[in-house]
Amino acid sequence: MNQKSIEHITLYSLVLVGTLVVGVLVRLYVLSKGVDDFSSIVAFFATVIVLMAIYTSLQTTSNQFLLPRIEAFLFRFPAFQKMKKHNDTVSVPEAPTIKESKQATPDVIDPAPTTEEAISEPSEYEVLRTNSIAKKNRAIQTKLEKVISYTKQTMVAYMNEEDLNRLCAYIVEYSSGDTLQKISPVKVDSQLKSIDIMHFGWNIGKAFSKKRIHTATFIKNVFAHALRDIEISTIERKMSHAESKCEINLDSKIA
Repeated sequence: MNQKSIEHITLYSLVLVGTLVVGVLVRLYVLSKGVDDFSSIVAFFATVIVLMAIYTSLQTTSNQFLLPRIEAFLFRFPAFQKMKKHNDTVSVPEAPTIKESKQATPDVIDPAPTTEEAISEPSEYEVLRTNSIAKKNRAIQTKLEKVISYTKQTMVAYMNEEDLNRLCAYIVEYSSGDTLQKISPVKVDSQLKSIDIMHFGWNIGKAFSKKRIHTATFIKNVFAHALRDIEISTIERKMSHAESKCEINLDSKIA
């Protein structure tokens, strides 16, 4: 807090104390005249408010009207003019410019990179590994998209939309593992024979490089209604057999 603020606080405190004293005196005077206590309190606050309003008005009038006229009057005298000129010429020394600061300070050598900064730079191994994993993931995603596209084009004529969507979801899950957690069997049109479903299972299993037993188990669970009378071992053995009359043929190049 600067000196000017302290002076203002002191001045206002003195004015406030003075108005309170006058307000108390007015209240005592009113009580002495036989007025009730409530009216005396009203007189006290009214006196304080009026006095503060008068002080504020006088201060505003003084700052806006009286002080400029007083200063103009005093400025006519040579002594006051010299004092004013002396105060105006006194100034705070300017801070050195950026250019001067650079000339005054010696050149600073950039510090060597810290150990943490050096470690943050990836090594050649990390870059190669990251690129390899990204390439492998892109290949897996591309293969999965082709298998899903094959599934939709092959089975859309033999399944309703809900079953076809669930079948695609099961295939996505099967592509990343050998077993499924929960399966609600899908239904297919009676036009498809068991050999057709076996061919379909062999085609997608081949695309994902799955073992025959895993693929046989998968289609046995997913197409439980159509393959209810066929054992998994039979499916495993016959799923790649070619037959002359079938709706879905063997295809080892879908992905």
